[in-house]
Amino acid sequence: MAPKKNHTLTGPERQATIYELLQERLRLNIRHTFITILEEEVSAFIQAGLYQRSSERKDYRNGYYERDLVTTAGEIEDLPVPRTRKGFHSQVFERYQRRQAELDEAILDMFVKGMSMEQVGNVVETLTGTHPSASTVSRVFHTLEDEYEGWKKRPLKAHYLYAYADGTYFTVIYDHTGCKMPILAIIGIDEQGYRDVLAFSVGERENQTAWEDLLDDLKVRGVQTVDLWVTDGNRAMLNAIDKKFPAAQRQRCIKHKMKNVLGYIPEKQQDLVEPELKAIFYHTNREKADQEAAAFITKYEKIYPTAVECLQRDLDDCLTFYSFPEKHWKYIRTSNIIERLYCEVKKRSHKMAAAFRNEGSCTLLFYAVIRGLHLRRISVPAKEPGTLENLHTT
Repeated sequence: MAPKKNHTLTGPERQATIYELLQERLRLNIRHTFITILEEEVSAFIQAGLYQRSSERKDYRNGYYERDLVTTAGEIEDLPVPRTRKGFHSQVFERYQRRQAELDEAILDMFVKGMSMEQVGNVVETLTGTHPSASTVSRVFHTLEDEYEGWKKRPLKAHYLYAYADGTYFTVIYDHTGCKMPILAIIGIDEQGYRDVLAFSVGERENQTAWEDLLDDLKVRGVQTVDLWVTDGNRAMLNAIDKKFPAAQRQRCIKHKMKNVLGYIPEKQQDLVEPELKAIFYHTNREKADQEAAAFITKYEKIYPTAVECLQRDLDDCLTFYSFPEKHWKYIRTSNIIERLYCEVKKRSHKMAAAFRNEGSCTLLFYAVIRGLHLRRISVPAKEPGTLENLHTT
């Protein structure tokens, strides 16, 4: 005799079946609740119940239309919504839309933080019982477009203590070919110490015109003065800053400068030279820094003349930070603040493992990432009421 098949459900299977039954029962209850609320709402609107005669009636029922509604218990299908002759608009869905907006925000947050469209869909399906398509995730992402347009036009403050300017490259598809596209960005720190990404734009090989256009945008939106610009050595950018903000001081990023200087020194000798080079930028005042620089130049000008020439080329700009409050030196010695911004954006774009389809997708993702960043405030010394003196001591 053949053995009987065992149809007993395993523990996990039994739990899954019970969960599905509970979810189905919950959806039925939610559906019944919505129908009840809608019927009461339309009765209040027309001031008469179903088939009720009333001298106070203001409208007449006109059948139903059906709509689907996504809830945290899953999708409620074919929900009957009452209609009237003069036009009844339920407030139920407007109130419920708040929850839908929260779901959209969660979809956006997951996508921006690096999850693929498929991964986002799987998470949402676990929470709601429905799996949003890739086009749905894309639609939610592109709802940021209007917000981004408003962000680009927002007014800025007249005075910023520090501004950081830099550019980086992303791969964008042009005529079916991946090309490097630069994005130029500026971060500002205001008089209260708050950091903000002031603007960014697509550039053309980081040329001077592109930088001038970006700086003009700052001026149009209200920026009048910047005490100190922190940059690398990009000549096109520096020329643009000199032209648009001629009164501002400039800090050359010491991290980039040290890298450039060490590039002219044999690799086996770099570990010996680097501590002496670094010491120039980590003294307690400018006088000691100048002495350290002079000693370094005297020691190495005959051994590594090209490296010393590189250091001397814009040494004064590398030491500008000594004229500002000491508690700010760690923020303004380098362009790390804006470098970290680019790292955050690239951390997300690298997870895509593909080039951007167009410039718009690239800039929108850039905005989507920075809108979610929490930039820390730096401490700014208190000033006397009514004074607007710059913080530097020169």
